[in-house]
Amino acid sequence: MEFIALSSNSTLRFALLVMGFTATASQILIMRELLVTFHGNELFMGIILGNWLILEAVGSYSTRKRADYTKRHVNWFAILQITIGFSSLLSILFIRSFKFLFNIPTGEVLGIYYVAIISLIALAPVSMTDGALFPFGCRNFQTISEKKGASARVYLYESIGSFVAGMIFVFYLIYYLSSVELAFIILSLNLCSVIFYLTSAGKLKIIKNVAAGLMALIIISFSSSVPEWLHESSSKLLWYEYSLIDTRNSVYSNVAIIKNEDQYTFFANGAPYATTPVPAAQVEETAHFPMLFHERPEHILVVGGGAGGLLRELLKHPVKDIDYTEHDPLVIEGFRRFPTPLTEYELDHANVKIHLLEGRLFLRKASTMYDLILINLPIPSTLQINRYYTVEFFKLAKSRLKDRGIFAMRLPGSETFLSKELKELNRTFHASLRAIFPHVRIIAGEQNIFIASSDGAIKTVTDETLIERLHLRNISAGLINEWYLRYKMDSARFGEIEEDIASSDRKILNQDSYPRGVFEGMLFLNLVVSPYMVKILNVIDNIPYTYYILSIMVLLAVFLGLQQKIRQLFLTFAIASTGFTSMLISILLILYFQIYYGYVYHYIGILTSLFMLGSAIGAFFAMKRIKTSMTTVETGILFLTGFLYLFILSGPETNVSQLIIFGSMVTIGFLTGMEYPLAVSLADSSYRAVSSTAGRFYAFDLFGAFLGAILTAVVFIPTIGIKNTLLITMAIKSGSLLLVYMGRKTFSS
Repeated sequence: MEFIALSSNSTLRFALLVMGFTATASQILIMRELLVTFHGNELFMGIILGNWLILEAVGSYSTRKRADYTKRHVNWFAILQITIGFSSLLSILFIRSFKFLFNIPTGEVLGIYYVAIISLIALAPVSMTDGALFPFGCRNFQTISEKKGASARVYLYESIGSFVAGMIFVFYLIYYLSSVELAFIILSLNLCSVIFYLTSAGKLKIIKNVAAGLMALIIISFSSSVPEWLHESSSKLLWYEYSLIDTRNSVYSNVAIIKNEDQYTFFANGAPYATTPVPAAQVEETAHFPMLFHERPEHILVVGGGAGGLLRELLKHPVKDIDYTEHDPLVIEGFRRFPTPLTEYELDHANVKIHLLEGRLFLRKASTMYDLILINLPIPSTLQINRYYTVEFFKLAKSRLKDRGIFAMRLPGSETFLSKELKELNRTFHASLRAIFPHVRIIAGEQNIFIASSDGAIKTVTDETLIERLHLRNISAGLINEWYLRYKMDSARFGEIEEDIASSDRKILNQDSYPRGVFEGMLFLNLVVSPYMVKILNVIDNIPYTYYILSIMVLLAVFLGLQQKIRQLFLTFAIASTGFTSMLISILLILYFQIYYGYVYHYIGILTSLFMLGSAIGAFFAMKRIKTSMTTVETGILFLTGFLYLFILSGPETNVSQLIIFGSMVTIGFLTGMEYPLAVSLADSSYRAVSSTAGRFYAFDLFGAFLGAILTAVVFIPTIGIKNTLLITMAIKSGSLLLVYMGRKTFSS
């Protein structure tokens, strides 16, 4: 066995910190790149995160025995660290080029199959290498320190590195550098780590010299602006069908701008956002129908998508002021950097007030009472957008409307036939609106415009009313005229579609804690690109949550029966169920923070970092051998899950609730970080095969987290809601606690 002559453990500790830093930093970068490619759908993000975790599990599990028995564990660790340094850069370049390589149209919405395969390929180099590094890190640390608890120390340093990466990226790096430049920094950090580590080892000069040579090339590339050139070239490849003139990242999104002759198209996270100076014709419908339904619209609120035509159409009416909320300053900055007469008129108009604030958060703080609140956002197929289509948001909007105020939004529709998926989508949101507003009108067409109010006057509005107001206000528009208004208000043409949507007696409403609209939006978008997956999702949708509870009880009974033969089964189940629970709770806490405090990328990054901080503290406690049993930790996780159920049931809306979310994130991280080393120490009390044991349990931890990510985002939240999801989690951890209690007795004997 190699002997590493170190006066201190500093270089290996630094290498382990870099390992954690690289994993989290790479995850942030790759997730953001995939977000742009796949339009930010949480269903897709659940698949991506699940792929990340399962690949890490494969990497850790497949190398666990080699890490214990090979004499070249230092070589392996150094080579793997160099590999993971390059992996982030290669993954980013692959994500930006795969559409070009496979001749996929740039604007095409990709189905679930594409998402699963492409993300699996893109993540494989980073995830599998990171998973493989863990058991080799345990072996190297045990060799150097010759102390017990090597896995706890490796887990501790990795968690600290992850925490640091999250905080640095959230508060600093993501502002100033592109993804490619950040990937070069990650590569440089790993190369430096390998050089320091191998220098202290005093051997392996070939690998060290290779790392030093690569580091020299990196320095030369930075001085020659190679990363900047590579970023620009790969970005153009991502938009290979268009003439890309600018692309930038903010802490909220990626904004890309393409130009075709004199026409600019703005994309936010890969989805079309606005076109100037000639906007789409549907902008006129979105603006004028709600405005004409109101007798005197003077004070208007627009949430999202105002610039690029909508504001101009609204300003044709005799309004006194328009509040326009846009949560990403980069969007407004893009309009300013590439101005057109249209956007200059809209953004500089004296009656328009731009608020760089998330719309729901703005409404919670606003004191103004409005005549019209207009939501101009895409189909609510993601949890983020769905926040503006829930019963709770409708209630908030109603509280900011005057007595005769109108709330308006739009959804996909059809002038001839509504498919089952499209019909259910419209019915859900109509029923949710009716739960808050007693009067709802639908202007049917290729886009259905929903007009809701507490004032029954909107029910008496006819085509003649709209035409009279159009003439009185002297409005001139390209699409909206007397004949078009008669056409759209013709009950003979569209009455049957309106009645079909409005006649449904829906019992399931779209709520913050039960985002039913996300599921139906996903079904609609995937109907063409992934019809087979739509069938699978429909089958899943018909499974009552009680069936999940019964399945858990059956599984627990089987495991209790096997416990006598497989003595460490309780440890494996505890680790996997804790990975599942920690991932599920993390996703739910991030979601609830989004719902009540706005989508602020800073805070989501902080929440993830707080989890890693808790993991580091938990690993530190376990490392110090503070007396804690597996039963105690399992009980703590169960109680935390129950507490969060009551917390979400109460509907948190105060500043204290924000602190509770932060504290819960640290707590679940702490319990997760503490349980892992305890399980390893119980399974391998001799510490003769610590790398194999640590790698095996690390793999099961990641596998449980994989199931938590996939089931939470894809199945549980959209189909059974957050509260029932937490009940299922409590059932799993109750079974885990029972299994640990019974297993410890068998194991001790």
